[in-house]
Amino acid sequence: MPRGPRLTLDNAVFHIINRGNAKQTIFHDEEDFNKFLEILARYKDKFGFKMYHFCLMPNHHHFEWEISQAESLSKAMQGIALSYSRYYHAKYDTVGYLWQGRFKNMIVEKEDYMARLGVYIELNAKRVGLVDNPEDWKWSSCRFYIKGEPIMISFKDENRERKTINLIDTDPFYEKLGDNAFEKQKEYKKFISLMDNQVKPGIFTFQDRGILGSDNFKDRISRTMKSLGMLVKPKKMGRPPKQKNN
Repeated sequence: MPRGPRLTLDNAVFHIINRGNAKQTIFHDEEDFNKFLEILARYKDKFGFKMYHFCLMPNHHHFEWEISQAESLSKAMQGIALSYSRYYHAKYDTVGYLWQGRFKNMIVEKEDYMARLGVYIELNAKRVGLVDNPEDWKWSSCRFYIKGEPIMISFKDENRERKTINLIDTDPFYEKLGDNAFEKQKEYKKFISLMDNQVKPGIFTFQDRGILGSDNFKDRISRTMKSLGMLVKPKKMGRPPKQKNN
């Protein structure tokens, strides 16, 4: 069955997820995590997207990106996936598909939904019992917001020149939490604790036309995508239901 077009728009925020094939482990040790972050930094520098939140789990990853040009989404993700696959196969002497099909993405409403999604992403490691506190998981953006630790990543660009960048662009919501770094970190920790107690797992899954936000936002984005000739609500698979005789 042909794949439907991907939901993308210029100057939009996206929740992006990709998994290991058959949910296999794709990050086995610190070297793997570090290599992936190095690749991620290289493509962030190349395509210029903003990354507000992320979490790397042993068998999948989550990103929250803001992208100025929609076409950059697929180009960046394809480059990241291919580069890490080459590294992985060379290290572990494997072949075949490392990733489980195409990556998934949702368009996310800015402000409130964008901030809550970011916290949801950062709660992944705590939710499955890898750590007691989300800020203790080394492979997420949570330590940037709660501990004030910049996530500085060094890499070689396309010209083989060494660069170092901060992987995280500060979520605009975070800037409104206080007048100084201490206040912002304190309030963010309260916010993430509140979300942990109130938000049910799966609430930000890839459903409802691939759009996360208010009803007005969903309707507006749906109309925009329809005007561009894009599928916004996938058809159900299988044969159409039989018509009842009157």
